[in-house]
Amino acid sequence: MIFVLLQILRGVAASMVVFHHYVASQLERQFEVQQWIEDLGGSGVDIFFVISGFIMMITQSDPERPASSRDFLWRRLVRIAPLYWALTIAAFALALLAGDAVHADFSLQKALSSMLFLPFGSGIDMEMNAHTAYVIPMAWTLTYEWYFYLVFAVTLAFGLQPVARLGVMAGWFAISVAAAFVLQPASLILQMAGNPIVFEFLLGCLVAILYRKGYRLGGLQAVALAAAAVFLLSNIFHQTAFERILLWGVPAFMLIAAASLYQAGRLDLIILRPLVRLGDISYSLYLSHFFCLALFVRMQDRSSLLNQGFSPLSLALFTLLVLLVAELCYRCIEEPARKYFSRRHRLSAQPART
Repeated sequence: MIFVLLQILRGVAASMVVFHHYVASQLERQFEVQQWIEDLGGSGVDIFFVISGFIMMITQSDPERPASSRDFLWRRLVRIAPLYWALTIAAFALALLAGDAVHADFSLQKALSSMLFLPFGSGIDMEMNAHTAYVIPMAWTLTYEWYFYLVFAVTLAFGLQPVARLGVMAGWFAISVAAAFVLQPASLILQMAGNPIVFEFLLGCLVAILYRKGYRLGGLQAVALAAAAVFLLSNIFHQTAFERILLWGVPAFMLIAAASLYQAGRLDLIILRPLVRLGDISYSLYLSHFFCLALFVRMQDRSSLLNQGFSPLSLALFTLLVLLVAELCYRCIEEPARKYFSRRHRLSAQPART
Protein backbone atom coordinates (compact mmCIF):
# COMPACT_ATOMS: atom_id res chain seq x y z
CA MET A 1 0.00 0.00 0.00
CA ILE A 2 2.66 2.50 1.07
CA PHE A 3 4.83 1.88 -1.99
CA VAL A 4 1.83 2.08 -4.32
CA LEU A 5 1.11 5.64 -3.21
CA LEU A 6 4.78 6.62 -3.34
CA GLN A 7 5.12 5.11 -6.80
CA ILE A 8 2.18 7.23 -7.93
CA LEU A 9 3.82 10.30 -6.43
CA ARG A 10 7.05 9.50 -8.29
CA GLY A 11 5.11 9.49 -11.53
CA VAL A 12 3.40 12.75 -10.62
CA ALA A 13 6.72 14.37 -9.67
CA ALA A 14 8.35 13.33 -12.96
CA SER A 15 5.35 14.64 -14.89
CA MET A 16 5.60 17.96 -13.05
CA VAL A 17 9.23 18.36 -14.12
CA VAL A 18 8.39 17.45 -17.72
CA PHE A 19 5.55 19.97 -17.72
CA HIS A 20 7.87 22.58 -16.20
CA HIS A 21 10.36 22.18 -19.05
CA TYR A 22 7.62 22.11 -21.68
CA VAL A 23 6.17 25.39 -20.42
CA ALA A 24 9.67 26.92 -20.32
CA SER A 25 10.15 25.98 -23.97
CA GLN A 26 6.89 27.70 -24.86
CA LEU A 27 7.88 30.82 -22.94
CA GLU A 28 11.08 30.95 -24.99
CA ARG A 29 8.91 30.99 -28.12
CA GLN A 30 7.16 34.09 -26.76
CA PHE A 31 3.88 32.25 -26.24
CA GLU A 32 1.66 33.63 -23.50
CA VAL A 33 1.92 31.38 -20.44
CA GLN A 34 1.49 32.44 -16.84
CA GLN A 35 4.85 32.29 -15.03
CA TRP A 36 3.34 30.52 -12.01
CA ILE A 37 2.40 27.58 -14.27
CA GLU A 38 6.07 27.04 -15.08
CA ASP A 39 7.15 27.53 -11.46
CA LEU A 40 4.71 24.92 -10.19
CA GLY A 41 6.36 22.06 -12.06
CA GLY A 42 9.80 22.80 -10.65
CA SER A 43 8.83 21.46 -7.23
CA GLY A 44 8.65 17.95 -8.71
CA VAL A 45 12.39 17.64 -8.06
CA ASP A 46 11.86 18.36 -4.37
CA ILE A 47 9.21 15.64 -4.17
CA PHE A 48 11.67 13.25 -5.83
CA PHE A 49 14.37 14.02 -3.26
CA VAL A 50 12.08 13.48 -0.27
CA ILE A 51 10.84 10.18 -1.74
CA SER A 52 14.44 9.10 -2.35
CA GLY A 53 15.38 9.75 1.27
CA PHE A 54 12.35 7.81 2.47
CA ILE A 55 13.03 4.80 0.23
CA MET A 56 16.71 4.61 1.14
CA MET A 57 16.03 4.71 4.87
CA ILE A 58 13.03 2.37 4.86
CA THR A 59 14.76 -0.28 2.74
CA GLN A 60 18.04 -0.13 4.66
CA SER A 61 16.61 -0.23 8.19
CA ASP A 62 15.58 -3.86 8.49
CA PRO A 63 17.28 -5.24 11.64
CA GLU A 64 17.03 -8.79 10.29
CA ARG A 65 18.85 -7.85 7.09
CA PRO A 66 21.84 -5.66 8.00
CA ALA A 67 22.76 -3.40 5.11
CA SER A 68 26.14 -3.45 3.39
CA SER A 69 27.42 -0.12 2.10
CA ARG A 70 29.07 -1.86 -0.85
CA ASP A 71 25.87 -3.65 -1.88
CA PHE A 72 23.90 -0.47 -1.34
CA LEU A 73 26.09 1.57 -3.68
CA TRP A 74 26.10 -1.20 -6.28
CA ARG A 75 22.32 -1.37 -6.30
CA ARG A 76 22.08 2.40 -6.68
CA LEU A 77 24.59 2.35 -9.53
CA VAL A 78 22.67 -0.39 -11.33
CA ARG A 79 19.44 1.51 -10.81
CA ILE A 80 20.66 4.88 -12.07
CA ALA A 81 23.70 4.58 -14.32
CA PRO A 82 22.84 2.26 -17.27
CA LEU A 83 19.91 4.28 -18.64
CA TYR A 84 21.58 7.59 -17.89
CA TRP A 85 24.86 6.62 -19.54
CA ALA A 86 23.05 5.17 -22.55
CA LEU A 87 21.03 8.35 -23.07
CA THR A 88 24.08 10.55 -22.49
CA ILE A 89 26.01 8.69 -25.19
CA ALA A 90 22.97 8.88 -27.47
CA ALA A 91 22.69 12.65 -26.94
CA PHE A 92 26.37 13.13 -27.71
CA ALA A 93 26.14 10.93 -30.82
CA LEU A 94 23.05 12.72 -32.12
CA ALA A 95 24.73 16.09 -31.64
CA LEU A 96 27.76 14.91 -33.62
CA LEU A 97 25.60 13.54 -36.42
CA ALA A 98 23.58 16.75 -36.58
CA GLY A 99 26.69 18.92 -36.43
CA ASP A 100 25.51 20.59 -33.22
CA ALA A 101 28.25 19.37 -30.88
CA VAL A 102 30.24 22.62 -31.02
CA HIS A 103 27.11 24.75 -30.68
CA ALA A 104 26.00 22.68 -27.69
CA ASP A 105 29.48 22.99 -26.12
CA PHE A 106 29.94 19.23 -25.85
CA SER A 107 33.48 19.41 -24.51
CA LEU A 108 35.61 16.75 -22.84
CA GLN A 109 34.90 18.45 -19.51
CA LYS A 110 31.16 18.18 -20.09
CA ALA A 111 31.52 14.52 -21.10
CA LEU A 112 33.46 13.75 -17.91
CA SER A 113 30.97 15.69 -15.79
CA SER A 114 28.14 13.71 -17.34
CA MET A 115 29.64 10.24 -17.00
CA LEU A 116 30.96 10.78 -13.45
CA PHE A 117 27.95 12.72 -12.09
CA LEU A 118 30.33 15.55 -11.13
CA PRO A 119 29.87 19.15 -12.33
CA PHE A 120 33.45 20.15 -13.12
CA GLY A 121 33.92 23.87 -13.59
CA SER A 122 33.16 27.03 -11.70
CA GLY A 123 30.74 29.92 -11.77
CA ILE A 124 28.91 32.41 -9.63
CA ASP A 125 25.43 31.36 -10.75
CA MET A 126 25.54 27.79 -9.42
CA GLU A 127 22.03 26.87 -10.52
CA MET A 128 22.57 28.02 -14.11
CA ASN A 129 26.07 26.53 -14.44
CA ALA A 130 24.99 23.22 -12.91
CA HIS A 131 22.35 22.86 -15.63
CA THR A 132 24.91 23.45 -18.39
CA ALA A 133 27.59 21.17 -16.92
CA TYR A 134 26.03 17.99 -18.31
CA VAL A 135 25.11 16.66 -21.75
CA ILE A 136 21.61 16.00 -20.38
CA PRO A 137 20.76 19.14 -18.34
CA MET A 138 18.46 17.32 -15.90
CA ALA A 139 21.41 15.27 -14.65
CA TRP A 140 22.20 17.91 -12.03
CA THR A 141 19.70 16.18 -9.75
CA LEU A 142 21.64 12.90 -10.05
CA THR A 143 24.69 14.62 -8.58
CA TYR A 144 22.68 15.41 -5.45
CA GLU A 145 21.34 11.85 -5.40
CA TRP A 146 24.85 10.43 -5.50
CA TYR A 147 26.09 12.84 -2.86
CA PHE A 148 23.31 11.64 -0.58
CA TYR A 149 24.02 7.98 -1.43
CA LEU A 150 27.71 8.32 -0.57
CA VAL A 151 27.04 9.97 2.79
CA PHE A 152 24.32 7.41 3.49
CA ALA A 153 26.72 4.56 2.61
CA VAL A 154 29.26 5.86 5.13
CA THR A 155 26.65 5.63 7.89
CA LEU A 156 25.90 2.07 6.79
CA ALA A 157 29.58 1.17 6.93
CA PHE A 158 29.70 2.21 10.59
CA GLY A 159 26.58 0.19 11.39
CA LEU A 160 24.61 3.14 12.73
CA GLN A 161 20.98 2.77 13.69
CA PRO A 162 18.42 4.85 11.72
CA VAL A 163 18.12 7.73 14.22
CA ALA A 164 21.90 7.97 14.64
CA ARG A 165 22.28 7.66 10.88
CA LEU A 166 19.95 10.61 10.39
CA GLY A 167 21.79 12.65 13.01
CA VAL A 168 25.21 12.05 11.45
CA MET A 169 23.96 12.94 7.97
CA ALA A 170 22.26 16.08 9.29
CA GLY A 171 25.47 17.12 11.03
CA TRP A 172 27.57 16.56 7.92
CA PHE A 173 25.17 18.42 5.65
CA ALA A 174 24.91 21.29 8.14
CA ILE A 175 28.71 21.66 8.20
CA SER A 176 28.85 21.51 4.39
CA VAL A 177 26.13 24.13 3.95
CA ALA A 178 27.66 26.43 6.57
CA ALA A 179 31.12 26.11 5.01
CA ALA A 180 29.79 26.89 1.54
CA PHE A 181 27.86 29.89 2.89
CA VAL A 182 30.96 31.32 4.59
CA LEU A 183 33.64 30.42 2.02
CA GLN A 184 31.58 30.98 -1.17
CA PRO A 185 33.63 28.44 -3.21
CA ALA A 186 33.92 28.91 -6.98
CA SER A 187 33.95 25.16 -7.65
CA LEU A 188 30.57 23.85 -8.80
CA ILE A 189 31.17 20.58 -6.95
CA LEU A 190 31.70 22.38 -3.64
CA GLN A 191 28.78 24.70 -4.30
CA MET A 192 26.44 21.78 -4.89
CA ALA A 193 27.76 19.94 -1.83
CA GLY A 194 26.85 23.01 0.21
CA ASN A 195 23.38 23.54 -1.24
CA PRO A 196 20.63 23.32 1.43
CA ILE A 197 18.52 21.24 -0.96
CA VAL A 198 20.35 18.16 0.37
CA PHE A 199 18.27 18.42 3.55
CA GLU A 200 15.23 17.31 1.54
CA PHE A 201 16.65 13.77 1.48
CA LEU A 202 16.79 13.87 5.27
CA LEU A 203 13.16 14.93 5.46
CA GLY A 204 12.35 11.70 3.64
CA CYS A 205 14.56 9.76 6.05
CA LEU A 206 12.64 11.31 8.94
CA VAL A 207 9.32 10.10 7.51
CA ALA A 208 10.80 6.59 7.20
CA ILE A 209 11.85 6.63 10.85
CA LEU A 210 8.38 7.73 11.90
CA TYR A 211 6.93 4.91 9.82
CA ARG A 212 9.26 2.33 11.39
CA LYS A 213 8.27 3.55 14.85
CA GLY A 214 4.61 2.91 14.08
CA TYR A 215 3.27 6.41 13.52
CA ARG A 216 0.19 6.38 11.29
CA LEU A 217 -2.37 8.88 10.02
CA GLY A 218 -6.09 8.39 9.65
CA GLY A 219 -7.87 9.13 6.41
CA LEU A 220 -8.92 12.68 7.28
CA GLN A 221 -5.51 13.51 8.71
CA ALA A 222 -3.73 12.24 5.60
CA VAL A 223 -6.07 14.09 3.25
CA ALA A 224 -5.73 17.33 5.23
CA LEU A 225 -1.93 17.08 5.28
CA ALA A 226 -1.76 16.29 1.56
CA ALA A 227 -4.16 19.13 0.72
CA ALA A 228 -2.09 21.59 2.73
CA ALA A 229 1.06 20.39 0.96
CA VAL A 230 -0.48 20.82 -2.49
CA PHE A 231 -1.74 24.28 -1.54
CA LEU A 232 1.72 25.38 -0.40
CA LEU A 233 3.44 23.91 -3.47
CA SER A 234 1.05 25.69 -5.81
CA ASN A 235 1.04 29.11 -4.16
CA ILE A 236 4.56 29.80 -2.90
CA PHE A 237 7.63 29.86 -5.09
CA HIS A 238 11.23 29.80 -3.93
CA GLN A 239 13.75 32.50 -4.73
CA THR A 240 16.97 31.24 -3.10
CA ALA A 241 18.41 27.86 -2.15
CA PHE A 242 17.58 28.46 1.52
CA GLU A 243 14.01 29.45 0.71
CA ARG A 244 13.55 26.40 -1.51
CA ILE A 245 14.03 23.90 1.30
CA LEU A 246 11.36 25.71 3.33
CA LEU A 247 8.85 26.60 0.63
CA TRP A 248 9.11 23.48 -1.53
CA GLY A 249 11.00 20.95 0.59
CA VAL A 250 8.72 21.14 3.63
CA PRO A 251 5.48 20.80 1.59
CA ALA A 252 7.09 17.86 -0.23
CA PHE A 253 7.83 16.34 3.19
CA MET A 254 4.18 16.84 4.18
CA LEU A 255 3.00 15.17 0.97
CA ILE A 256 5.26 12.12 1.42
CA ALA A 257 4.29 11.87 5.09
CA ALA A 258 0.61 11.87 4.14
CA ALA A 259 1.16 9.11 1.57
CA SER A 260 3.44 6.89 3.66
CA LEU A 261 1.85 7.24 7.10
CA TYR A 262 -1.72 6.85 5.86
CA GLN A 263 -3.19 3.79 7.55
CA ALA A 264 -5.33 1.91 5.06
CA GLY A 265 -5.94 -1.52 3.70
CA ARG A 266 -5.08 -2.91 0.29
CA LEU A 267 -5.25 -0.37 -2.51
CA ASP A 268 -5.74 -2.07 -5.87
CA LEU A 269 -8.14 0.08 -7.85
CA ILE A 270 -8.01 -0.41 -11.61
CA ILE A 271 -8.17 3.35 -12.10
CA LEU A 272 -4.85 3.74 -10.23
CA ARG A 273 -2.89 1.22 -12.31
CA PRO A 274 -1.98 3.71 -15.07
CA LEU A 275 -0.66 6.05 -12.37
CA VAL A 276 1.40 3.24 -10.86
CA ARG A 277 2.78 2.50 -14.31
CA LEU A 278 3.66 6.17 -14.65
CA GLY A 279 5.66 5.77 -11.46
CA ASP A 280 7.38 2.68 -12.87
CA ILE A 281 8.63 4.61 -15.90
CA SER A 282 9.23 7.88 -14.03
CA TYR A 283 13.04 7.70 -14.23
CA SER A 284 12.92 6.97 -17.96
CA LEU A 285 10.40 9.77 -18.34
CA TYR A 286 12.58 12.19 -16.42
CA LEU A 287 15.70 11.56 -18.52
CA SER A 288 14.22 10.91 -21.96
CA HIS A 289 11.94 13.95 -22.13
CA PHE A 290 15.07 15.99 -22.95
CA PHE A 291 15.10 14.33 -26.38
CA CYS A 292 11.35 14.65 -26.81
CA LEU A 293 11.45 18.34 -26.04
CA ALA A 294 14.19 18.99 -28.60
CA LEU A 295 12.23 17.02 -31.22
CA PHE A 296 8.94 18.71 -30.42
CA VAL A 297 10.43 22.21 -30.68
CA ARG A 298 11.66 21.33 -34.17
CA MET A 299 8.22 19.98 -35.02
CA GLN A 300 6.73 23.29 -33.93
CA ASP A 301 9.18 25.13 -36.20
CA ARG A 302 7.89 23.14 -39.16
CA SER A 303 4.18 22.95 -38.36
CA SER A 304 1.85 25.94 -38.29
CA LEU A 305 -0.71 23.74 -36.52
CA LEU A 306 1.62 23.19 -33.55
CA ASN A 307 3.07 26.68 -33.62
CA GLN A 308 -0.05 28.54 -32.54
CA GLY A 309 0.75 29.22 -28.92
CA PHE A 310 0.29 27.28 -25.72
CA SER A 311 -2.55 25.11 -27.01
CA PRO A 312 -4.23 21.95 -25.67
CA LEU A 313 -3.35 20.18 -28.94
CA SER A 314 0.37 20.88 -28.58
CA LEU A 315 0.34 19.78 -24.95
CA ALA A 316 -1.59 16.59 -25.78
CA LEU A 317 0.79 15.62 -28.60
CA PHE A 318 3.84 16.36 -26.48
CA THR A 319 2.40 14.29 -23.62
CA LEU A 320 1.78 11.36 -25.95
CA LEU A 321 5.31 11.62 -27.33
CA VAL A 322 7.06 11.68 -23.95
CA LEU A 323 5.00 8.78 -22.58
CA LEU A 324 5.72 6.59 -25.61
CA VAL A 325 9.45 7.33 -25.52
CA ALA A 326 9.60 6.79 -21.75
CA GLU A 327 7.85 3.43 -22.06
CA LEU A 328 10.29 2.36 -24.78
CA CYS A 329 13.30 3.44 -22.72
CA TYR A 330 11.98 1.58 -19.69
CA ARG A 331 11.25 -1.65 -21.58
CA CYS A 332 14.32 -1.66 -23.80
CA ILE A 333 17.04 -0.17 -21.56
CA GLU A 334 16.21 0.56 -17.94
CA GLU A 335 14.46 -2.64 -16.87
CA PRO A 336 16.62 -5.13 -18.86
CA ALA A 337 19.82 -3.47 -17.61
CA ARG A 338 18.65 -3.51 -13.99
CA LYS A 339 17.70 -7.19 -14.18
CA TYR A 340 20.94 -8.16 -15.93
CA PHE A 341 23.31 -6.43 -13.53
CA SER A 342 21.29 -7.48 -10.47
CA ARG A 343 21.46 -11.10 -11.61
CA ARG A 344 25.21 -10.84 -12.21
CA HIS A 345 25.66 -9.36 -8.74
CA ARG A 346 23.68 -12.16 -7.08
CA LEU A 347 25.66 -14.81 -8.93
CA SER A 348 28.99 -13.24 -8.01
CA ALA A 349 27.91 -13.08 -4.35
CA GLN A 350 27.16 -16.81 -4.21
CA PRO A 351 29.93 -19.04 -2.81
CA ALA A 352 31.73 -21.10 -5.41
CA ARG A 353 30.77 -24.75 -5.60
CA THR A 354 33.42 -27.34 -4.80
